[in-house]
Amino acid sequence: MQKDCKYWLLKKEHKIPDLKELTVCVNIKRKISNSHWTVFTYLHPDKTRIELGMKGSGSDLHIIMFGRVWTKSSVVSLENWHSVCMTWSKSMTEPKVYVNGSNVDIKAESRETALYPDSVATGGTLTLAVAHNFSNGEMNIETGRELKGSLSLFRVWKRERSAEEISGLTCTDGDVLHWEEQIWDNDMNCKPLRDSTQQCDWCYYEVKLVFIIFREDGNKTSTQDAREVAHQWLTHVMGEVHLWETYIYLHKVMVQPLGGLHTRSSRNAEEGTMNLFATSPGASQFDCLAHLNVIPSADVGKIQDELSEILAKRHKIDHYEIITKPEAIFIYPLEDLSPDTTPPITATASLPRTTETLATTTPQPMPVTTQILTTAKTIRTTPIQMETTTAAVVSSSTETITISTPFTETTLAKSSSTIKDTTVLSSTSLTLNTTTCSSTVSPEDSYFNVNVNVTINGSGDPKNIIETWLNETLSRERISVLHFKLVTSSTHARKRSVETKSYKVVGKHPQLSETSHSCVFHAQVKTSSNIVDTQNQIQGLLEQPYTSGSVCLNAQPQEIVISYIEPCPKHNHHTRQGLFKWPQVGVQRITSLPCKGNPEKTAYRECFLDANSNNAHWKSPDLGQCQFVVKSVSDLEDIIVTNDNAEDILIIIKDLIHENKYLDEYELSTILNKLADVINVSVITPPLGGVILNITSDIMESKSDLLPFTNSILNIIEAVGDQMVGLNGNSVSLKASALAISVVNIDQENFHNLTFGVSSTNKGFNPEIYFNQEPFDGTVAFISLPSEIQDRFPIVNDTSPRIQFQFYGVSTLFQTKNDPDRKKLNTYVVSASVTNATGPIENLKEYVAVTLRHLTTKKKDQNVQCVYWDFNKNDGYGGWSPNGCWTYNISKDYTTCLCDHMTHFGVLLDVSRTPIDEKNERILTIITYMGCGVSSCFLGITVLTYTLLEKLRRDYPSKILLNLSIALLGLNLVFLLNSWISSFGIYGLCIAVAVTLHYFLLTSFTWMGLGAVNMYFALVKVFNVYVPSYILKFCLLGWGIPLIICGTVLAVKKDAYGMNTMNDSQMTLDDSEMFCWVQNDVVFYMSVVSYIAFILLCNGSIFLVVLIQIRNMQVNQPAGTRSGIWKDLRAVVSLTFLLGLTWSVAFLAWGPAKVFLLYLFSILNSLQGFFIFVFHCLMKENVRKQWRIHLCCGAFKLQEYSEWSQTATVVPKHKPNPPNTFPFMASVRSIKSNSTQSSTVSSESSQRQVTITRPDLGFVYENSLVIPRARAGLSVLPRDASSPATGSGLEFPSRPWKNGFNTDIYSK
Repeated sequence: MQKDCKYWLLKKEHKIPDLKELTVCVNIKRKISNSHWTVFTYLHPDKTRIELGMKGSGSDLHIIMFGRVWTKSSVVSLENWHSVCMTWSKSMTEPKVYVNGSNVDIKAESRETALYPDSVATGGTLTLAVAHNFSNGEMNIETGRELKGSLSLFRVWKRERSAEEISGLTCTDGDVLHWEEQIWDNDMNCKPLRDSTQQCDWCYYEVKLVFIIFREDGNKTSTQDAREVAHQWLTHVMGEVHLWETYIYLHKVMVQPLGGLHTRSSRNAEEGTMNLFATSPGASQFDCLAHLNVIPSADVGKIQDELSEILAKRHKIDHYEIITKPEAIFIYPLEDLSPDTTPPITATASLPRTTETLATTTPQPMPVTTQILTTAKTIRTTPIQMETTTAAVVSSSTETITISTPFTETTLAKSSSTIKDTTVLSSTSLTLNTTTCSSTVSPEDSYFNVNVNVTINGSGDPKNIIETWLNETLSRERISVLHFKLVTSSTHARKRSVETKSYKVVGKHPQLSETSHSCVFHAQVKTSSNIVDTQNQIQGLLEQPYTSGSVCLNAQPQEIVISYIEPCPKHNHHTRQGLFKWPQVGVQRITSLPCKGNPEKTAYRECFLDANSNNAHWKSPDLGQCQFVVKSVSDLEDIIVTNDNAEDILIIIKDLIHENKYLDEYELSTILNKLADVINVSVITPPLGGVILNITSDIMESKSDLLPFTNSILNIIEAVGDQMVGLNGNSVSLKASALAISVVNIDQENFHNLTFGVSSTNKGFNPEIYFNQEPFDGTVAFISLPSEIQDRFPIVNDTSPRIQFQFYGVSTLFQTKNDPDRKKLNTYVVSASVTNATGPIENLKEYVAVTLRHLTTKKKDQNVQCVYWDFNKNDGYGGWSPNGCWTYNISKDYTTCLCDHMTHFGVLLDVSRTPIDEKNERILTIITYMGCGVSSCFLGITVLTYTLLEKLRRDYPSKILLNLSIALLGLNLVFLLNSWISSFGIYGLCIAVAVTLHYFLLTSFTWMGLGAVNMYFALVKVFNVYVPSYILKFCLLGWGIPLIICGTVLAVKKDAYGMNTMNDSQMTLDDSEMFCWVQNDVVFYMSVVSYIAFILLCNGSIFLVVLIQIRNMQVNQPAGTRSGIWKDLRAVVSLTFLLGLTWSVAFLAWGPAKVFLLYLFSILNSLQGFFIFVFHCLMKENVRKQWRIHLCCGAFKLQEYSEWSQTATVVPKHKPNPPNTFPFMASVRSIKSNSTQSSTVSSESSQRQVTITRPDLGFVYENSLVIPRARAGLSVLPRDASSPATGSGLEFPSRPWKNGFNTDIYSK
């Protein structure tokens, strides 16, 4: 960046308006490579986002709109000029980007699909070459992100420019922001620099300025007088422009009192020193706007320099003196010259005379804008003549030029007060097409097309030699040469374009050469002679020999062909603004008609002479002042389609469809009926067929309900192919973004077979078509016709058979009214038919082969079906039928079908097994991540509780719960971090994460299974069970089995882990998020699905057995001692989460209830850790007591006494125990027993005693399944008759149950 140069900031008074469409163009040149750079940023008025911007990183280009970012990789190289343009309108889902005149594809960095704002907000802040933000109301420049290089020609238009305008009209200036220094705030160290080595030639210019007229008599100047003064003054100025061989035509002049035109010039003048002049006696200030046509095109910078310098001088005309302010003179290149509609002034011998009568100086009550049109031609010092005319400009030709511009060094390129040198592009790296222009015309002008062969003796550039000859020969007779070009031999049949002969001359003279050349041009003749006389005049002038120095040129009479160019004929033109009946108009002339909706307004149309045509033709009319008459589709009903207006009707329909992306049933019916009418009354040529095809494509891509109109659309496309004439050769292909057709005329004698293929169906691009080739990668549809069909070709009226292929790239067209089988179309549709056949081609012995690529990759367990479109199904709406089609070959990406007939073919996919829609998928993903986050927090609390409070983990169920909680905590944490870790794209790290996630998933289910085993031992297999090192063995199984499985997978097939797109078959929720996981289907089903299914099957079986056992125990309990329903329900729910039975929902998520079951699955299993905390921490009395003992203080703190340390209790009075539910269990005694739940107080005894209780059922998977064993410490009681005792005095009391189903994890 230029030393001490900060930035350019758009001045507040030049703020960007509210734009519903726009074009931004800028030229940039990177000189130093930096990781991040900025072209411009436009912040939203609320300063929360970048409303519009262009940035880059390395050679990548980033386009920013409404906070969203699109990227084009490797497009901006170092040390080269690049012209970058972006266009947008509110109907677009993303902006279009053009680099060096060519449209480039951009990729969105987010998954949003639409640009929601309707317009670019006004009132933001715009900086060039740097990014900026606001903090506490102060603007801050983001350092390190500036453009280290040059920037030039930053311009903004308030409309979406077409690709042709962007690539061709490179010199033109913006209409919202011009490239001029005055509109920018910059410091002294950031002044623009000039690049005089580059140039851009252009022909149309607009001049805006403010001038003061001083009258010698001291009176004010009226607007009427001012326009005549300005006209003669500007006409004189045009003659002072010192550019060789340059003609400047003053096309239009508008004059109003200061401020009447609201130009930037008037604002500058009002604020400047011109106010001092304006207060002088006899001084009057005016705004002036003029349009110029420079012939031939000249360098923009030179025109601006010359005109600015001359216009800044004082001028005196008669009794008037004219003063301008240099800072208030603006000269811009225009795209085109608008028609002039004001009657021209009549030329007079002199300007209005001044008078001493003050009454004549009375101001005009209503000043009127004045436009002056003249054909005055200026050539340096040639006196200026003024003529009356109503005709206007234009013509264009295309040539390749090298363009350049002023640029500001570093991030900014130099502009002078206006664009002094135009566009800036490297002369070594870029050439663009631009448009050249012709002069204005007078009413007497006639035009002729001239084709001449000349012979040149001598050396030099033949183009310059011939042009010089023509100008010198014809210009003296007031004949102008337009659109001159040398033609090639292929375009000039009578003689080769260039023929060269060489020979030597005796002596020291150099070798001479003789060359022959063909050229064509248009001759503009200002004459009153008739056409034949004028042709003879041109013929005679061209036949004269020409010599200039050592060059001789000669044209033989027979080598000169001259033809008259006819005026544009009468034309009835249907538009949305109404029917306009244009009269016959001469070449290069403009006519006008009143608008239909508002007769006070005017429509204009020009008869245009194209550089590449020998005939004049009508240009598109200028209907900008006219309002719509055809405002909606319903207005089409009043228009009768004829052969003459068919194309106009199609243009109206296309415009209506672009305005409305949703068409209701009535509108669709109307449009399709009009299309059918066009086909019936018109001769369908390929161009007309292409328009119909594009309209149909737009309908297919709209959001309309096409179900009732599928057959109508198919019939319209079929009719286009059947009736098409003017084929180029034996075939023609028409393509649109959503469909394509190919028509092939068949030679029956040489027909063997025919293939048709389609590729490249990316959004926004037309499909590519090929014939008689084998399918290749990228082919989306392929059809092969057998040789047998030639026997079915009938001859009708001596017409050769025609085969028509159709391709439909939008599957939504083929909806079905009833879909009981829940199948959807999973391919594009391709069809083949024979025109002029007497009947349908069916029951073929040699089958038609159709290969179609799947839109969605087929999974192994999904079924596909080959079908064709039956027009008669579903009450005439049409539908898919499998009759006569068979599946031949199936892969995950392609299906090949064989059919015995010809029609529209497709492949259906069983959607009952397909992923859910994107909306539900997003919701499920959010639920899953939120649930896992909540579970992780509460699992952490559970692990800390049972780890730090030693008394809570004295029994086996507690230890099993602790291990399960650790496994689930690891599973949740790895799942939450997986997507973030996978974003690094490190292969080894991704494998490690996938293995870890796999391991924790398996350990979680293993501990769920071990919990079920422990519960089985506790409640079912009560007797004679002794397992030494019980928990140690459980730990080896719980942590070891998953380790063995994961290690085996790594050893056998390491690639089974890796980056994977999550899909529904793997029980994940977001099928578009990258995820490190098992990506091999075989490994997944063997090591995950089958393992989980086995655990769930075992746990479910044990769960049922335990429920039956509990039920039996409750039945055997005395009345009044059974537990309540609520307590039983809580126990069942607790066991359900402990055993992981909620995971079984995933295996049931099919069919109509799939979405509901997936929501249930996501909620229950992502919150499994939370439910474990609730049932086995929050609702357990002993856990809450331990929290109060160790975590609370004051009145909430419990003293550590009670039964937690009590091994025996002496009671004063003994009450007999309740009957034993289970027999005495000394046989299962284990020396290593440490159950905390084996010491409790019976709720059925009034005396405290030491008992051996049953295991706590609330804890198996989550908390309380214990193996019943004899307590190591037994109570010592006094002997009495009421207590059964042994001879040693030790009492083994019976096992009391609290109300049968003793879930003391809830009651304690």
